[in-house]
Amino acid sequence: MANFHQRKAERTEYYLAFVYGWKLNPCLSCNGSGKYDNDGSPDCGACDGSGKERVRGAKAMQPDN
Repeated sequence: MANFHQRKAERTEYYLAFVYGWKLNPCLSCNGSGKYDNDGSPDCGACDGSGKERVRGAKAMQPDN
């Protein structure tokens, strides 16, 4: 059985990786394709052609109290 400090370290690592940090979501401008349309247009300017845009995690977007 893991002790308290090991479990706390695992919870902290999970929180920083999946809740607090930056997330990669499909780009809303190009709908995740990386191009503005399907006719050979230039790369999307919002995501630089990757199809993903970085957004802050849900906890980081809450206003400070």
